[in-house]
Amino acid sequence: MTRWGEEIGYRGMYKLLLVEDSALIRDVILEMLHDCHQLDIKDIATTSEEAIHLLNSQQYDMIVLDIELGKGTGFDVVRHTRQQDYPFKAPDIVMLTNHGNSYYRNLAHTMGVEYFFDKSLQFDECMDIIQQRANQLN
Repeated sequence: MTRWGEEIGYRGMYKLLLVEDSALIRDVILEMLHDCHQLDIKDIATTSEEAIHLLNSQQYDMIVLDIELGKGTGFDVVRHTRQQDYPFKAPDIVMLTNHGNSYYRNLAHTMGVEYFFDKSLQFDECMDIIQQRANQLN
């Protein structure tokens, strides 16, 4: 678990939790979103357990997550945010995954995932949506 925003001194208004177990993908996402000054990438988790712990501790505006994690799945995280006893307003959810088939896309939609992107085909489009949402807040 890394508190990226505090280490870098990066401050913004739109609070994002990144849930991704691939260091390479995390680095690419952080680099691509670095210049979005309205975006505060508060925390990074690599497992569903870490993500759920963070989600229980503070409000996030958005979660960007993969389906397949080091331990657990992105769907475990989504399910947690949709429970009636979830302590905060449910964040927007962006799934960015290599599992872009219709089964996972439909499951995500059924669970209330707002955005679903295939990493290999829609990576740039995903980054654009994240930046647009952050900019809409201001």
